[in-house]
Amino acid sequence: MTAYRFLLSGKWLGFFLLACAAAVVSVYLGGWQMDRNDHLVGENAKITQNYRAEPLTGAQAAEQFAVHDERLTWHPVELTGRYRPEEQVLVRNRPQNGRVGYEVLVPFRTQGGDIVVLDRGWIPTGEAANGMPDEVPAPPPGRVTVTARLQPGEPGVGRGAPEGQIASIDLEELRERWDRPIGTAAYGEVFAEDPAPAVAPAPSPEPETDSGPHLSYSLQWYAFAALFFVAYGYAARQQARNDAWDRQFAEEMERRLARFYDEDGNYIGDGDEELVVRQLEMADDMPAHLKSLMRPRPQRRRSRPTWEDEEDAMLDALERQSR
Repeated sequence: MTAYRFLLSGKWLGFFLLACAAAVVSVYLGGWQMDRNDHLVGENAKITQNYRAEPLTGAQAAEQFAVHDERLTWHPVELTGRYRPEEQVLVRNRPQNGRVGYEVLVPFRTQGGDIVVLDRGWIPTGEAANGMPDEVPAPPPGRVTVTARLQPGEPGVGRGAPEGQIASIDLEELRERWDRPIGTAAYGEVFAEDPAPAVAPAPSPEPETDSGPHLSYSLQWYAFAALFFVAYGYAARQQARNDAWDRQFAEEMERRLARFYDEDGNYIGDGDEELVVRQLEMADDMPAHLKSLMRPRPQRRRSRPTWEDEEDAMLDALERQSR
């Protein structure tokens, strides 16, 4: 383990803390994506269970607009009563099928006297430059039986709107606008009216039950958290290998010095000592990325010595005889 003693240095402790911080952030983002996936899974389960269920009727249906059970989102309700078209409101900036338009909100008084908000559907913007719709289909007059799907109200967006319009389906804002008690826990997306009008807004399209890429994103973030430590371990291993190569280089330099100097430091080489010293100093002062070019490469083991080995052995023998 002495080869990895550098891990206790301030530099490598900083690298480790940085890897820990990056892993913590990745785990947090992975959990956030997993929460989004769980939310979509829950919403898809409600759509699958409720979208085509038998409608709630009577008081059971009306009370959902005052106290909405989130488990019944998308569940159909059947209401009988009368529209109040004089208080109709358009919700602006609503896209559908690649176009921008409006949702048509109309208050509806049930037979029991409750007033609820119904979204009759979508209409496109008109051809005029002001972006207003060309025509808003009128609701059926008189007594009407409406079938709609429950939806929770939307939060306010803090933006104004022209007269007769609203920026979001903020039920509290509608209650203040109409200045009368209404159900503010939910509204209904209409998909059937009896009697049916000659012209009606387009109903809301069936929602998709796709959970999206959140699960895969979550797994990727968790994988990143592990990879930070893998990268740290790989970098530490490379540092240990580089240190080992540096030690081998130092040993190689000592071996070269031994060929030119005896134990007392006397020059025993054949060439010019100044040239030898210059070459050795130049090699010793090389940057690390250039020193790697001089590091000994691992040699393959051979069963028989090569001619180069034999030549080196002969030269060493002659040198010993000459001494």
